[in-house]
Amino acid sequence: MNEYMLNQKLDKFMEDIPASLFNELSLPINFVDHNCNILVMNRAFVEYLNLPLKDTVGQNLVDIDNTTRFPVVLQTGIPEIGHKHRFKSGQEAIVDRIPIFDGDRVIGGAGIVFMDNLPPDCIENKIRCSIIRKIRPDYPFDKITDGGPNQAKYTFDDIISKSKLIMHFKQRARSFAKTDLPVLITGESGVGKELFAHAIHNASKRSDKPFVSINCAAIPDTLIESELFGYEAGSFTGASKQGKIGKFEMAQGGTIFLDEIGELPPMMQSKLLRVLQENQIEKIGSSESREIDVRVIAATNVDLLENIENKTFRSDLYYRLNVLNLNIPSLRERSEDIPLLIEHFKSLFYQKNGIYKVFSKEALRILTAYGWPGNVRELKNIVYRLMVIAEAETINHELIPKDILEAHFSLYADQYDPNDLLENRSTLNHIMREIESQIIEDTLKLCDNNKSRAADLLGIKRMTLYRKLKK
Repeated sequence: MNEYMLNQKLDKFMEDIPASLFNELSLPINFVDHNCNILVMNRAFVEYLNLPLKDTVGQNLVDIDNTTRFPVVLQTGIPEIGHKHRFKSGQEAIVDRIPIFDGDRVIGGAGIVFMDNLPPDCIENKIRCSIIRKIRPDYPFDKITDGGPNQAKYTFDDIISKSKLIMHFKQRARSFAKTDLPVLITGESGVGKELFAHAIHNASKRSDKPFVSINCAAIPDTLIESELFGYEAGSFTGASKQGKIGKFEMAQGGTIFLDEIGELPPMMQSKLLRVLQENQIEKIGSSESREIDVRVIAATNVDLLENIENKTFRSDLYYRLNVLNLNIPSLRERSEDIPLLIEHFKSLFYQKNGIYKVFSKEALRILTAYGWPGNVRELKNIVYRLMVIAEAETINHELIPKDILEAHFSLYADQYDPNDLLENRSTLNHIMREIESQIIEDTLKLCDNNKSRAADLLGIKRMTLYRKLKK
C-alpha cells in the first residue's frame, strides 16, 4: 500500500476540518493504514488513552490497546459504527471504525470515539456524522433499528468473513434482497443461515416492516398450524378467549423466516403450499380467508431432494420455495476465516465480560486445521469456553478439547508420502514404523514432552509409549 495514496484520501476526508483545528476538537479521532499503524491521532484521542503524543504516530494501534477491533474491520472491510466498546483502561464509549477503500482494496481506516451521554444534536456528533458520510456516503443512518420484537437483528455487515466464497454469497444475497421472491437457504448446521435471512430482509424494501422468525422443528405437530396461521376465539378446547394471531399475520407487509423447514409435518406442508400459491391464510375455526403480503425465506440443514425421494417432503412445496437458493459453505471450506473469527469472538467476549486472552500460535494452528463439524457456532462456543477456563493470559494448545486434538493428530498420517519413504525402505513394517515414530515425536513436542499427556492423546498406555520410545 502506498502511504501517499492514503494521505491524499485523508486530506479529502478532512478538507472541512482545518488542520489547525484538528487537535482542538474534543472528539477523539484517529486514522490508521491497512496494517493498523497509526497515521494521525488528535490530541483528544491521545488524552483519552492517556498516552504521550510522541508514542502514537507510527505505532501499531494493537500495541497501544490490544482490545481494538480495527484488525477485524481492516480484514473484512466491514464498518462498525455506533458500537459500544470497552478499552484496555476499562473506559467505555461509542466507537466508529470505518474502513477506507481504494477501489475494492482496504487501504486504511478512521476511528472515532463518541461519548454516549452526549446529546445527538451536539457539535461532536455532527462532526462525527460528517466524517462517516465522507467515507461511507451510503451508510443507512435512517435504517438503524434496536433489534426489538419482530425486527431483523443482523445486516450483511454482521457476516464476518474475508473469504471470496462468502463474499460471493453475500453479493448474491444482496441481489435476492431486491425482489420479493421466496428464498431457500441451505447448508450445514451452524454456518449462519439465520444471519443471511436477517440480512436479506434488512437490505430489502420491506426492511421497515416486521421480520418474524419461527423454528419449525421446535414446535409440536399439534401446535404448528395455530402458530403459523392463528385461531379464532373458542375454536378448540383450551383456546384463548381472545383468539390468537399467527406468525404469517404478524409478518404482514414484511418477511417470515421458516427455519428448519425440512421438519415441517406433511399435513402442514400442503397448507403452506396453498398459502404460497394463493397469498391467503385461514385461521383455525374460521371459514374466511385473509389476504396476506409476506415474503417467505426458508432454511434447512437437511437434503430436501433426498427427503422428496423418501416421500417425507413435497416436491411441489420444494420448487415453490426454491425459487432463489443460497447454499452457504461450511467453515472447513473457508478455513482462512477461522483466525479472523477467533479474533472476532475473542473481542466480543472481552466486551461483554471484561476478560481478555491471547491465543498462542500453536493453538491457532490447531484450531485452523480442525474441520469444525458444528461450523461457526461450534467455533464460537469453543473460543468462549477457552476464554473462561484459561487462567493465564495466553491460551495454549494444552487447553484445547481432546476431541479437537485427536482430530488434529489423525491428520498427520496424511502428511507422509509413502513414495518418499520407499526410496530408502522396502517393507510395510518399515514404512509404518517411520510414520508412527514421526507422529509420536510431533505429539511429544505438542505436549512439551509430557509423556502422560502424549500417551493419553495417542490413546495408548504410558508404558506402551515408553516401550515405543525405547525402540
